[in-house]
Amino acid sequence: MVSAEPESIRLSLPADARPSLWVRLLPAIVGGVALVVYARTLMPGIAFGDWGEMQTVAHVLGVAHPTGYPTYIVLAWLGELVSIGSVAFRANFLSAVFVGATLGTVTLISIRLGVRPMIAGAGALALGAVGTVWAAATVAEVNPLHLLFGALILHRALVWEERRSLSDLVLGGLLVGLALGNHLLTLFIAPFVAVFVLWAGRREILARPWILVPALAAVLLGLAVYLYIPIAASQSPPLPYNHPVTLDGVLWLVSGTQFRGQFDFLSPRGPGEFVAALPALWAVLAARATPILPILGLTGLAILVRRRPAFGLLCAAIFAGAIYVWANYLELEHYLLVPWLILAIGASVALEWVAGLLTGWPRRIATFDGGVLLGRATLAFALALGTINWSASDRSSDRSGQDYVNAVFAALPQDAAILSYWDASTPLWYGQDVEGGRPDVLIVDDTNIVYEQWVTRERRISSLICQRPVFILRLDDRDLIPTRQAFRLEPFTTVRVAGGGPSAVVDRPIFRVEPLDPTACGQ
Repeated sequence: MVSAEPESIRLSLPADARPSLWVRLLPAIVGGVALVVYARTLMPGIAFGDWGEMQTVAHVLGVAHPTGYPTYIVLAWLGELVSIGSVAFRANFLSAVFVGATLGTVTLISIRLGVRPMIAGAGALALGAVGTVWAAATVAEVNPLHLLFGALILHRALVWEERRSLSDLVLGGLLVGLALGNHLLTLFIAPFVAVFVLWAGRREILARPWILVPALAAVLLGLAVYLYIPIAASQSPPLPYNHPVTLDGVLWLVSGTQFRGQFDFLSPRGPGEFVAALPALWAVLAARATPILPILGLTGLAILVRRRPAFGLLCAAIFAGAIYVWANYLELEHYLLVPWLILAIGASVALEWVAGLLTGWPRRIATFDGGVLLGRATLAFALALGTINWSASDRSSDRSGQDYVNAVFAALPQDAAILSYWDASTPLWYGQDVEGGRPDVLIVDDTNIVYEQWVTRERRISSLICQRPVFILRLDDRDLIPTRQAFRLEPFTTVRVAGGGPSAVVDRPIFRVEPLDPTACGQ
């Protein structure tokens, strides 16, 4: 049967040939190689910030910060049942597994697009060597799983375009639902994929419109993972972010209401922010992968749009949408993971196009296999990029989270209370709720101040000052101004903490908080 899809980039194998064993094994080989490298550079233990939270919440079956990320929490809990190393190590290793699986899926996507296997595999390894991707693979977080879901959804869309099978449609719907249960950034992928699916299968859908019903049911089945949030919160776990046991509480958490003031992509300022951020975007892309990969990726994306318009436009829309969100939401680098995925696919397509040009050269120089040459060159580039990014990506010696927890718990007196900020609170939760350390210590995060309705840190301190030794740790000295006005702060010890990342980067003092009037507590 002749395929109805647009002419693709020339396949390296005849259409009726069965792929060789090594081609069938290639995605597993690529993922396995990446996994070995990521395991070697993995953070061995506790992390700060969101990364430390994800190490802890899954283990205690709690509720994470908005938007809850239930798909990740459930999968991480299952993954942490495998008894290899500490709980933190297992959570970190799971990220390596997710990214390794992503690279295998990218290999499949490129081969399905007609890229020669050697180029496809080398291109996927180059993606794995990108600094942004490598960083995501070495510590626990939801973003590696989001990257994997993005790759799986794109691959399933291509399979649907080729086979028009109901099973592919249903599986794709389930992937979309679970992906939405992991990260709402999927909202900037799913609509474009839906349009592609409807267009690619328009004849089958017009003939049998009922086939959309099981696909939509599969999406809803995947979304049912959000039932985890109220169920978990009702069990009063150690970490139930804002205790979402009511419908309003669940909707507040899932919709990310808390963070709406931090992004502009829904406001009229969005387009201007996007344009203004483009120089910074290029600087990040070039720094993490040299200019070669982004240039090849954009070139290949243009080739895809020309040769396979539907899929090319799908990739271009996902790329632009993700960049738009990144530019309008604090320019968080992990929001560039999906754009890197698209660029890697585009780079493989561009290299296949060049290989095709070499194949068409005069016979006297065509004895030389341009595809093999480019495959080897791409593999060499991936190795070179990995060498360049190794030192910055290697977290294998980073025990700063554990050192911080040990230092704080060793220094605090019995029944102490410590008021901390988010990045520095999460490793303490791990030390207490996972390792069982210092159950007598009360850890008061900024979120506790809000959700327990204390309004200010000073009011919470007042409620504790006569019952417990009270300590405070802040990243910004300006936060201590109102505290100094109400209490006496005495330097207690100094610890190394994080400031927006998973690793400690700066030394900050912990202060003991005392009443201004020594007799205030009947002393």
